[in-house]
Amino acid sequence: MKLWGCLRGMWLAVVILGVAGWSGAAELPVLDLPQLLKLAMTYSPEVKASKSEVEQAKGMQDEARGYYYPRMEFNIMGGVVPNAERPRIRNNEIYYPDPSNRLHGLNVFGRLDMFFSQPLYTFGKIAYRERAAERYVRVKDAGVEAKKAEVAVRVAEAYYGLILAEQGRGAVKEARSYLNDTRQRLTRLLAVKSTTVSETDLYRLQSYEGAVEKFDAQAEEGAKLAYRALKELIGYGPGQDFRVPEELPQPAPAKGGLDYYIQQALDLRPEMSQLKEGLVARQLLVEAARADRLPSFYFAVMGAAAGAPGRETSRDPYINDFFNQLYAFPFLGVKWNLDFGISKAKIKQAQAELEQLRHTQKAAFMGIPLEVAKAYAKVQENYKSSLGLEKAYINTRRWIITAFSNFDMGVGKMEDIFQAVEKYGVFRGDYLLALFNYNVAVAELERASGLWRQKGL
Repeated sequence: MKLWGCLRGMWLAVVILGVAGWSGAAELPVLDLPQLLKLAMTYSPEVKASKSEVEQAKGMQDEARGYYYPRMEFNIMGGVVPNAERPRIRNNEIYYPDPSNRLHGLNVFGRLDMFFSQPLYTFGKIAYRERAAERYVRVKDAGVEAKKAEVAVRVAEAYYGLILAEQGRGAVKEARSYLNDTRQRLTRLLAVKSTTVSETDLYRLQSYEGAVEKFDAQAEEGAKLAYRALKELIGYGPGQDFRVPEELPQPAPAKGGLDYYIQQALDLRPEMSQLKEGLVARQLLVEAARADRLPSFYFAVMGAAAGAPGRETSRDPYINDFFNQLYAFPFLGVKWNLDFGISKAKIKQAQAELEQLRHTQKAAFMGIPLEVAKAYAKVQENYKSSLGLEKAYINTRRWIITAFSNFDMGVGKMEDIFQAVEKYGVFRGDYLLALFNYNVAVAELERASGLWRQKGL
C-alpha cells in the first residue's frame, strides 16, 4: 500500500465537493457555521428569488381582494358630427330641416360615459378566490423555507470541507515529519553499509515522498478554488477574507430515534406545509368554479354627459340623442353568464388539479419518511465509523513510535516502520473523512426532518 493512499479520503472529499481549506492570516476573523449560514441567507440570490415569489403571490391576493370594492369605468370620446336643427311644423306636417340622409355642415362633439358598480352578493365567486390566494401566499412562504434548507446544506458541506482540508494539510505535514525521520535513519545506516537496510528502502521512501508532494499540490489548488466557492455562497468580495475553526466537530449520538425524526419531518418540513395549504387552495378554486355558474347581484350608477354645439337638442323624453345628453341614475342588477359546457369543463379541470395534488401528498407521506431514514442511517453509520477509526489511528500512532524505538534499538526492521506509517495514514485519513461525512449527514438529517428551522434562520 502506498503512502498516498492514506490521504485518499481527504482528497476525495476535496475533488467531489469542491471544498477545501485556506490558511489565512492570524488576524482574520473566524466564522463558524451559524455565522456563515446567516450571511448566506441574507445574500443568497436563490432565497431572494423565492421571496420575490411571495411578493408576487401577495399581489395576486390583493387582486382577488380588490373585487370586493367598487369599480368605475369611464369612456371619453370625441369627433365630428353633422349639424342638425330640431324638426318644425309646416303646413300641418313635421318638417326636418336637416334630414339624416344629407349633410348640412360638420361640427365637433364630445361625450363622457360613466359606469359605477359595487358587488352585493356573488355566491362566493370573490370569497373563494380571495381565500385561495391567501393559501397560495402560504405555499410560497413555505417555498422560501425549502430554498433556505437547500442553501444551508450547501454551506454546511463547504464549511466542513474547509475544515477537513485544513486538517488534511496538517496530516500531510505530519507525514512529512515521519518520512524525514525515516530518511535520516536510512541515510545514516546506508552510509555505514548496514545490512538492516538497502537501496530499495530508499527508493520506496522517495516514492512515498513524491506521492505526498503531489497530494499537497493538488490540495493547495483545490483549497483556493473551494475557498472562493464558499465566499460566493456568503456574498464576500475579493477584499473580504475569513478563517474557519481548525478541527471538525466531534460526533455525538443522535438526539432521538428514527420515529422522532420522521414525526418532526411531517410536522416541520416546508414541503408538507406547501402540500397542506395547496390542497386547501385547490379545493377553494373548485368551489369558485362552481360558483361561476350562479348569478351575481350588484348595485350600479350609470351616467353620461355629451354635447355637440352644431346640433340643437330635443327635449322629447322618448328621443335619445347620443350627441346631446346629460343623465345619471342608480339601479340594481343581476349578471349571469350561461354557457353550454365551458363552466362544466373548468370545474372538471379544477377537480383534476385537486386530485393530482392529493396524490402528490400521498407520495410525499411515503417518500419523506424514507428520505429521513436514509439521512438518519448515514448519521448512525458515520458516527460509529468515526468512533472505531479514532481508536485505530490513535493506536497506529503508538505503533509508529514503537517501530521507531525498536528500530533504533536494533530489534526492529525498516519494513515495520513503513507498514506503521502506511496504516497510520490510512486510518487518520479515513477518520477525518468519517468526521466530515458525519457532520454533513447531520446537516442533511436536519434538512430532511425540518429541524433546521428551529435555528431561526
